[in-house]
Amino acid sequence: MFPQIPKDKEDVNVESESQDDPLDSNTKDENQELTDKSEHDSTADNVPASQSIPSINDEKTVKSIHSPSDKHEDSEPSVAQRLYDEAMSILETESHKTSADKTALELLSEASRQGHTKAREQVAMLTLLGGYTADPFQSAYSAFEELSNEGNPRGQFGLGFLYASGLHVNASIPHALIYLTFSSLGGDNFADMALGYRYWTGVGVEEDCEAALTHYHRVAQVVYKEVSERSESGGPTLLGPMVRRARLLDEIDAMGNLDGGDLTISEDLFQYYQFMAYKKNVSAMVGLGQLYYYGRHGVEMNHEKAFYYFNLAAESGSAIAMAYLGEMYMVGSTAVPADSTKALKYLRKSAEENNPIGQTGLALAYLYGRAGLPVKPVIAMELFLKAADQGWPEAQLHLGRLFLGNGTHGIKTDYKSALKYFTMASQQGNVIAFYHLAEMHAKGTGVLRSCSTAAELFKNVAERGRWSKMFMSAYSAFRNRRYHEAFVTYQLLAELGYEVAQSNVAFILEEEKATGIPKDEIHKRAFTQWQRSATQGSTSSRVKLGDYYYYGLGTDVSYQKAIQHYRIASDLHHNAQAMFNLGYMHEQGLGLKRDLYLAKRFYDMAAEASIDARVAVYLALIRLSFYFVMDFFNESSFFQYIGSMFSSRSYADEHEVDSVTDSTTTPTTSSYPSGHLISTMDWDFYAIPFLTGLLLLFLFYIRHRRV
Repeated sequence: MFPQIPKDKEDVNVESESQDDPLDSNTKDENQELTDKSEHDSTADNVPASQSIPSINDEKTVKSIHSPSDKHEDSEPSVAQRLYDEAMSILETESHKTSADKTALELLSEASRQGHTKAREQVAMLTLLGGYTADPFQSAYSAFEELSNEGNPRGQFGLGFLYASGLHVNASIPHALIYLTFSSLGGDNFADMALGYRYWTGVGVEEDCEAALTHYHRVAQVVYKEVSERSESGGPTLLGPMVRRARLLDEIDAMGNLDGGDLTISEDLFQYYQFMAYKKNVSAMVGLGQLYYYGRHGVEMNHEKAFYYFNLAAESGSAIAMAYLGEMYMVGSTAVPADSTKALKYLRKSAEENNPIGQTGLALAYLYGRAGLPVKPVIAMELFLKAADQGWPEAQLHLGRLFLGNGTHGIKTDYKSALKYFTMASQQGNVIAFYHLAEMHAKGTGVLRSCSTAAELFKNVAERGRWSKMFMSAYSAFRNRRYHEAFVTYQLLAELGYEVAQSNVAFILEEEKATGIPKDEIHKRAFTQWQRSATQGSTSSRVKLGDYYYYGLGTDVSYQKAIQHYRIASDLHHNAQAMFNLGYMHEQGLGLKRDLYLAKRFYDMAAEASIDARVAVYLALIRLSFYFVMDFFNESSFFQYIGSMFSSRSYADEHEVDSVTDSTTTPTTSSYPSGHLISTMDWDFYAIPFLTGLLLLFLFYIRHRRV
């Protein structure tokens, strides 16, 4: 049999982050008024943006990922530091399994008892998210309060989060803003993201784009620095954590349950790939190598195993495998020691096969004089152009940098070309390209300055930070029925402005799986989260918002507002469910004039927009056909005449006794109004038997034809 390569599969939901689209600013502008009417946020006092926040153009030192209080003092015991390092290593490598979290929590608790500040912060966060105590909210609140009283930014953020979300304490936007502002001034990245989101959308504060831009820029600088360092140390293809933001509502609609979907590769499929790799299938070898190289679909990152499969594929002549081998030899690691000679060998072979990854790696070697090569920017640009023409985002990124470089490397500055290549790279999710685009729009470099565009792009960069891995732990917790952990983690991410997290919080609330929330507040809170998510461009949340107005969940019944949201989802996003709902409201005359022709039009549009909607549309069209027949009967003079005959007899029978006893009564033909006959008819009593008879005759005819 083929050699078994051990798998490091975890229950982690990992996939490319690059599929997330930028926010729909047009939708945001059209519906800002609706967001301001949220019942949860309507009680909040509007607080003007602080004027003390520095401008985006100010030169500031990039802050560390941790707040200033994170810096461990030399006077603290070294034992505590070792405990802290061991705990963090467990959390980072064990992918947030419950057993690993508990072990790490014990180590952190011991370190915190010895006065380790960062350990105390981690204990507070793990207690809040993991629910390891009888009353996790109270325990976390006490821990955050103790840290906050010492001026700790993470402790201040924790209290701000609890007041903003109304967990354990009554929701209070003024209290939340005070704590978040002080935390932001202390350098906490979470606080900057929370404030940036609030100023950007006007949630609880006066909308202020410049303030939002400043807050998001601070966090984006941190993410940019981390990703740049990772690219330099790990290779140009490793530009950020591979995280898929799973939307619970869409997965339930698509699969009927949460079984992981395409988030994790199945055991059978993984073994099939291994078998095909053993059979010398090059695609399987490269696929397994990429899974281990990036750490995707629940497979733990392992460069040693990635090298094994890439080497097998390269021996079979795979140009893409040679490119990855060249990159691994160029950078070096514990699994693959650096070797300039082998790196150039594989990169050149790959580039000769016109592989964009190999061309980009060789271009970087010429650009920076790596592996003993002379610095030749012209050759590097030629290679970048070849790779960029094939759509490789890293090549497009470096071309943008060369054109933006103010004459560095002998390349003439060309802002138009820089903007072009940064845009192309960002469309494939390149984080560094997003950052450069945001800088250009924020400073007006080569383009007209646009605060809204820059803030949106910086927000996109900020949301690619290492904390985005919390999506994986939250999704894993939900699948494994650890609903407290899932709900609080998604709630935290929602306060940071993640649209998918807002949608997931609303979904968990709607499913009544949230902990610590009174039942009478569930739909109000869900309504608020659906509203925030819809304002950021989510189609499914927009439809949900229409449903809440239609049924009066968490708000008053309003057919007009329901129609408004359905139309936005239909016109801007071509959502089949919204089209179907509009068809039904036209059919029944709910909130607008009854129009069967418009109803049919929307039903047909829904069937075209989604194959899944065709069964429901078919049934709706059957009902609609019956209404058309009924209207035809009502408008037909022949059936009106037949109806008048039945009504005349009925009316005469009812008054027969009176006409006999009172001979002075006027003739029956003039004793009732002309419109009375038609208005008293119930046509469905006659139409249904008539249609049933036609159906029976048709079936009888078909049966005899077959005989």
